[in-house]
Amino acid sequence: MIFEFTAAKIAEIAFGGMIEGGAGKLTEIAIEKLNLLRQKIWNKLRGNPDAERAIKAVEQGSKPELAEITEYLQACMDKEPAFAQEIQMMAKEIQISSTQDNSKTQINRDNAKGYQVETVNSERVQFGDVINNP
Repeated sequence: MIFEFTAAKIAEIAFGGMIEGGAGKLTEIAIEKLNLLRQKIWNKLRGNPDAERAIKAVEQGSKPELAEITEYLQACMDKEPAFAQEIQMMAKEIQISSTQDNSKTQINRDNAKGYQVETVNSERVQFGDVINNP
């Protein structure tokens, strides 16, 4: 079963960064996808004055209106499954893009050996000993 993003999660991904003061540590690719998701939601909710007001308020940093956007977005997702699937996929891509650059390096020392471990997105990782000759 494929995990589906809820309207609340999608609204949080699309507009949550505005409330918290920016895109944070998103990559350029994730930011481009995020802008496309916001535009897609804007286009769908355009014509609904309450939804437009809520989006404008969230863009100014107001958190309570995020719940309103979620309600309007959920209604659109219920009416149009194709739209729901499209924005769910976009939100998933943004989340994947934003987590890909979270690599961390850890150095483990065991007796006289030191191991440096780095989290990478690769199928092939080389792990070996570091030998220091005096």
